[in-house]
Amino acid sequence: MILGSLTVMGETMLRVDNVKNEEDLEAVRDALDELGADYEHVDSEPDEDSFPQAAYFQVQSDLSEDADNLLARLSEEYGLDAEIL
Repeated sequence: MILGSLTVMGETMLRVDNVKNEEDLEAVRDALDELGADYEHVDSEPDEDSFPQAAYFQVQSDLSEDADNLLARLSEEYGLDAEIL
C-alpha cells in the first residue's frame, strides 16, 4: 500500500515491508536509482541479515507521483509493502 509522503528538512523515510531476500532489497535500490533519488539504507527490522524484514531508506530528494507509481509496481511485481512515511 502506498500512502502520502511527509518530508522533514528535505528528507523522506521510505519503509518497505515483506522484503524476502537480498534480491528484493536490490529491486528497491534499483527503483530508487531509476528515480534519481539520493538514498541510504538506514535500518532493517528485525535486523539486516534476517529475512523477511522491513527495510528503511532515508531518501534525500522530493519524491513525486512517479515514485508512487514505481513503488506500486514494486508491490505488484515483488509483493512488497512500500510506504512513504
